[in-house]
Amino acid sequence: MADRLEALRDALAARPGDAVPFDALAAEVWPDELPMHPRAALRTLVSRLRATEQVITEPTGYRLVPRPPAPCQLPADLPDFVGRREEIARLELIDAPVVAITGLPGVGKTVLAIREAHRLRERFPDGQLYVNLRGFSTGPPMTVQQALARFVKALGGGPEDDYRELLRNRRVLVVLDNATADVIEPLLPATPGCAAVVTSRQDLPQFAQVKLGVLTEQEAHELLKGMRIDGDTSELISLCARLPLALRIAGANLAGRHLPDYVEELREHRLRALEIEDDDTAVQAAFDLSYRKLSPRARRTFDFLGAVPGPDIPAGLAGDAIGELVSANLVQQNGDRHQLHDLLRLYAHERATAADRQAVFEWYLARVDGADAELNAGYTRLLPPSADRIPFPDREAAMTWFETERLNLVALAQDRPDAALVAGMRAYLLLSGYYGELRTIAGAALAGGETGQRAAAMRVCLAYLDWRFGEHRTAIAHCERAIAEFEAAGRQAEQATALNILAGIYHDIGELGLAREHLSAALELYGPNGMHAQLIGGLGNLGLVELELGRLDSGEEALRRSVRLAREIDDVQHTSNGLNNLGVVLAAQHKHTEAEEAFREALELSQKHGMRPVEMSARVEYAELLIATDRRDEAREHAARALELAGADDLFIEIDAGLVLAEVNRSVAEYDEVLRRAIDAEFRIIEVRALAGKAALLKDKALYDKAIERAESAGLRYRANLFRELSSGMS
Repeated sequence: MADRLEALRDALAARPGDAVPFDALAAEVWPDELPMHPRAALRTLVSRLRATEQVITEPTGYRLVPRPPAPCQLPADLPDFVGRREEIARLELIDAPVVAITGLPGVGKTVLAIREAHRLRERFPDGQLYVNLRGFSTGPPMTVQQALARFVKALGGGPEDDYRELLRNRRVLVVLDNATADVIEPLLPATPGCAAVVTSRQDLPQFAQVKLGVLTEQEAHELLKGMRIDGDTSELISLCARLPLALRIAGANLAGRHLPDYVEELREHRLRALEIEDDDTAVQAAFDLSYRKLSPRARRTFDFLGAVPGPDIPAGLAGDAIGELVSANLVQQNGDRHQLHDLLRLYAHERATAADRQAVFEWYLARVDGADAELNAGYTRLLPPSADRIPFPDREAAMTWFETERLNLVALAQDRPDAALVAGMRAYLLLSGYYGELRTIAGAALAGGETGQRAAAMRVCLAYLDWRFGEHRTAIAHCERAIAEFEAAGRQAEQATALNILAGIYHDIGELGLAREHLSAALELYGPNGMHAQLIGGLGNLGLVELELGRLDSGEEALRRSVRLAREIDDVQHTSNGLNNLGVVLAAQHKHTEAEEAFREALELSQKHGMRPVEMSARVEYAELLIATDRRDEAREHAARALELAGADDLFIEIDAGLVLAEVNRSVAEYDEVLRRAIDAEFRIIEVRALAGKAALLKDKALYDKAIERAESAGLRYRANLFRELSSGMS
């Protein structure tokens, strides 16, 4: 039967994604002699194959759905794993989608979870995901968003893909290590066929739970024997309180040493520290002893590693003595990067000096500035880069480095808030859509006491992000203070950046006079300061303002110039954004064919280059055109996708996409919800559009009049005139 199954799978796999006719399959499976009832026999084989493969029945045959590459992120299983027989037996009996392994720090939760995950690998052929959430570490824990981004990338997705959607029709095992109760739920697969193993110091009674205690006396003896520690180890085990981590460190120290001498030394150093209950410093004495046995060079390296605040240590910071630390079981190696166990990280963190932390900061800042210079993203550098920046060969190398080091960089910017570091990370985080992380570290830098232009730079970051998160009044206050600071210092380029952001905010809340005033001031500063890319963006914003003021020809002219200039310098960001805005103005003039061409190119560029903000906006604006041309199903698809991309990062897009869906669904209730949210967030343009849409649906002249009045009071002449035209003839 196994040979028949393999033949069936090979025949289906030879034509991946295509339906293979029944008769052709039967001929492949039974080449010598067909069974009496070949289709029935084929059905039986297919039902067995579905235990490991996804096979779809088509009218003409069967189709195999090719499985994507299966990621395996599991750390290596310990070759000297001992004991835990009772716990392993309990785990084997559990039939639940989520298993939690809980217990004291250092008790071996991670080791057992990895052993269990390796045991289960064959049941999950589509991959095994692993993340250390650092819920109990000294540095910032990994956020849900960071963990999701790691999983999505491993599953072959991009920043816009949904984690649980990628798991659909897959059988994947997810291991959440060192988790706190509040971050677990969003990371669980919640998909039939998938499962999760969670480790935590916290009790997790909501899951099938296995609680770990310390090792039994016999298991502790087995562990030390496996480490080739000979002699009577009873007192050593007692001094280590049968804690696996303490025993392993003690075993490493005993390599080549006399056991009684080592036990006597251990007896003299804080024995109570090994008599643990729930004390994070319970293995302090064992750490001290292990540390003192290192060479002076390795000790210095170990201390220095404690200054790295992120989840792991890049090769450039590891130092020449890293091999000795790995051999001593004080550092774990993962490819060309290294990690410290949570408790060892705490120990190293306390040993790191101020000079160590300064050296780590300078190492990262020099590379951030070098990578940022190579991105050439068209963003104004808000603070001067360091003089000793490290160059990168090209843009791709810079982006790769940023992505590799992002978690360490964000942790560093939280551990040591600094405006220059944030300024260097700004372009990368904005391009990649990591709005929440940029907002966090810019806020930390500002709260950390930055003043003058350094504070103004952080306010520019926060103004843009608060705007996108719908906090307009806070964003305006940040902009105004930044503009005043930069103007007083004669920093015109930075001042223009803040003016442009302020103009965008006023545009979205429907204060067009102020929007045009600030945008004009920014445009006057761009040229003399050689800000070519910023001039392109400013022209694009001007085109939208001109549209709302009713000057459609002027708006189209500004946007065509913006796109032309962007193409000349091969600036894909401003090209795609300008095309999207041009599509809006063309659609307003009923130039539907040209508008659709502009929207489609904007979408193509934004998706190709991973520009999530542009893609979100283009989908919403294109959906409006599709409604106008009576293609409502397509409009619904684009609006729904924009909502997925926006997540919780862009309130304007979220509400705007909701308005499109209200139009598509012809739903009064949805219009009312959009109106409520638009009014709360002061999105005047969306408010008047929602009023007019509801008026058209209900054929309500009074509602149209209200929409016209609200548009006129904000200077939205184009909207007011459009609503008058739409309502003409109503009584």
